Amino acid sequence: MGSANNCRVCGYDWGEPPWGASGQEPTFWICPCCEVEAGYEDGDVESSKAYRAAWLAKGAPWSDPDEPHDGLTTEERLAHVPPGFE
Repeated sequence: MGSANNCRVCGYDWGEPPWGASGQEPTFWICPCCEVEAGYEDGDVESSKAYRAAWLAKGAPWSDPDEPHDGLTTEERLAHVPPGFE
C-alpha cells in the first residue's frame, strides 16, 4: 500500500511527499516514471485516474532516461499508489 511519498498516478516512491508534509502543498515535481506533474495533473482522484489510464495505454513507459529505473514492474509500482487514488 502506498503512502504520501508515492506518486498518485503510478506509485513511484519520491522519497518524500510530492504534495508536501501537509498533503496540500504540491511541489510540481515531474515523476520520472509516468511524467505526471505533482500539483497539476494529479490534483484529484479523477484526474489521477485519467492520467494513469492514458499512461497505461501508452505501455506505461519509464519516462526519464536520466533517472535510474526503480526496478519494479508496473504492477508492483501501482500497488503503491496512495490510498484513495487507486
